[in-house]
Amino acid sequence: MRIKALLVLGILVGLTGCALNQDVKNLERRMSQLEIENKALGDKIRQLRTDLESQAALENGLRDMYANQGAEFYAFKEDVRQLNGRFDEMEYRINKEMRNVAASIENTADTVGHFSKTAAENKDRISRVEHYVGYEPGGESEAEGEKAASDPAKMSEDELYKVSKQAYDRADYDTARQGFAKFLEIYSGSDKADNARFWIGEIYFAEKWFQKAILEYQEVIEKFPDGNKVAAAYLKQGLAFHEIGEDANALLVFKTLINKFPDSTEAGIAKQKIAQLE
Repeated sequence: MRIKALLVLGILVGLTGCALNQDVKNLERRMSQLEIENKALGDKIRQLRTDLESQAALENGLRDMYANQGAEFYAFKEDVRQLNGRFDEMEYRINKEMRNVAASIENTADTVGHFSKTAAENKDRISRVEHYVGYEPGGESEAEGEKAASDPAKMSEDELYKVSKQAYDRADYDTARQGFAKFLEIYSGSDKADNARFWIGEIYFAEKWFQKAILEYQEVIEKFPDGNKVAAAYLKQGLAFHEIGEDANALLVFKTLINKFPDSTEAGIAKQKIAQLE
């Protein structure tokens, strides 16, 4: 009986030892598996961290790029704003110049209308405004004038003045200028000398040679102070100064005209010009 019990005990111990060995092996395999899985998980974590760092770098790069683009965009907007400002300023200046031109044309039309009305209604004042209406009586035809002008030295005082004025009336300024210059050379003491000098100034004014016109008008003012063209010479001299942009001189001449000839038609026109310039 005792031997049987020992035999059973031995069998149990052997079985127990075998079971323990098997558990140990299973445990070792499980630990190995866990190590493999742990390593794989670590690799995934490291890869994820790398991806996150790359994404962060990408986001930073995008932010920098957008920031630079934003700065460039605002700089572009500022350039456009300044350009629009320059365009607005240019448009304002052009519109202002156009308004000035329109006003000048309107004033010129008013002046011409004024002279036309004065000449039609008040014939005895034609001599004071004849430089605007361009009228002086002439007895010869144009053909006769051209024939006589071929030898001005042989023409009388009246003939030479008349053909020169006729040339001026038909805008033959070269012939008129030569005729009046010859008249002043031959008949310098004539009572028409101031008129001849004045018409030379008018020729230069019509040709827009305003500096020469100013000098010719000054000749009329200084050499013929009692002549019938002095007031007209002052007025046209002031207009010539205005044409070349010297408004200060123009104002001075207009005021001198008003002071010397306060009741003249030219003085009335000068007052209108002063009101426009001041």
